[in-house]
Amino acid sequence: MTNLFDLGLRGCVVAGLWWLSIPACIAGEPERAKGLSVHMLPDRVAKINGGAGGFTVTTNSGTTSVYSDPKELLAFFQTLSSSIQENGIWIVTTSPSAYSNDERAKLRTLVRLCDEKKIPLFTCRGSELPNGWKRAQVPSGWE
Repeated sequence: MTNLFDLGLRGCVVAGLWWLSIPACIAGEPERAKGLSVHMLPDRVAKINGGAGGFTVTTNSGTTSVYSDPKELLAFFQTLSSSIQENGIWIVTTSPSAYSNDERAKLRTLVRLCDEKKIPLFTCRGSELPNGWKRAQVPSGWE
């Protein structure tokens, strides 16, 4: 025979487990609008306007920064809020032929570093937006 205490205890355990499962359901997949949006500007295109190419980030306040090295971009990313970090880095590129071999290597390095650090990373060629996002890999045509 089961006493009321045992039933109450089981009910509390079930309710507790249910409440603990809610954040996992809510978290879901990363969202671009909530992550860090980056454009990978080819050096030769940037030089036309006297600038430098690389990973170009524009913050919500309108400040633009260019990171030429993947480690620099990651260092900046890790200073951002946890909600942005949870939603990852979203990089838009142009045609692969616009980038030098060195620039292509930088993107591959960033993909590898993000994988090692468990940072969500998504890439997409601008011509394939909005549905061409690739998770943890270089965009199509970069192989």
